[in-house]
Amino acid sequence: MSVVALAFIVVVVAVVAVSGSSSPTNAYDVSYPQCSGSYPSNPLFGIVGVNGGLANEANRCISGELHWARAAPGQKRPQQPPVSLYIDTGNPGSHVPDWPSVGTAPAYGACKGLLTNACSYIYGEQRSAQSFRLVAALDPVAAKTAPWWLDVELMASWAGTYQLNIAALQGFIVGLQNAGATGPIGIYSTSAQWKEITGLTAQTTPMAFNGQLPDWVAGTDATLTQARQNCTSGGFTGVAPNLAQYRIGPLDADLRCGRTR
Repeated sequence: MSVVALAFIVVVVAVVAVSGSSSPTNAYDVSYPQCSGSYPSNPLFGIVGVNGGLANEANRCISGELHWARAAPGQKRPQQPPVSLYIDTGNPGSHVPDWPSVGTAPAYGACKGLLTNACSYIYGEQRSAQSFRLVAALDPVAAKTAPWWLDVELMASWAGTYQLNIAALQGFIVGLQNAGATGPIGIYSTSAQWKEITGLTAQTTPMAFNGQLPDWVAGTDATLTQARQNCTSGGFTGVAPNLAQYRIGPLDADLRCGRTR
């Protein structure tokens, strides 16, 4: 092999090595807690929280965080778009000022302002529709096509029965769909929290929601190894997990589950 040819190969290898080293490998989720600091650099994909901690509050940094996520390349295998969205949920009951006083909910009937299945459903429907509009005003394409996730955790306010909470979550899903969301809608939670809030398991969730819901396994204290293990679990909604969360220093990172080849 000639010296010139060898030198050319070395240059090519060096270019490939440099370009490969700059390729993003980690994905992150961000929301209002990141408003006071910088966003994770060079994300593979980003998941943006729409709310400010409660379903009726807006994330004051959503515009910048959407811009941050849009700059990500997304993942090819398994496929994951650059931008996903998540919203806070809950069922606080009739003591909150934005609790519905009228309306009709499919399968539940009329809402008359009380803590009923009908009003719980309409509450979820109205709150998620408002969250959709927050995103649509800034990025109508993402609002319509990106995956949406419902954050279902014990730290939120929940009603006293499983069915009331299920009704609210059904409303959250329908509210997004009626507002114009065409992307998949899934649940961010853990098996234990999901069961404590809804009483549902992987076997019973599809019946309550007329089909399978994607799941994103929460793990703000998990390691990458634990996230990989969570990816191989059965999933709390009855399907294999779509995403698993873990921690990189102070940041919430996310692993796209599934085969990479």
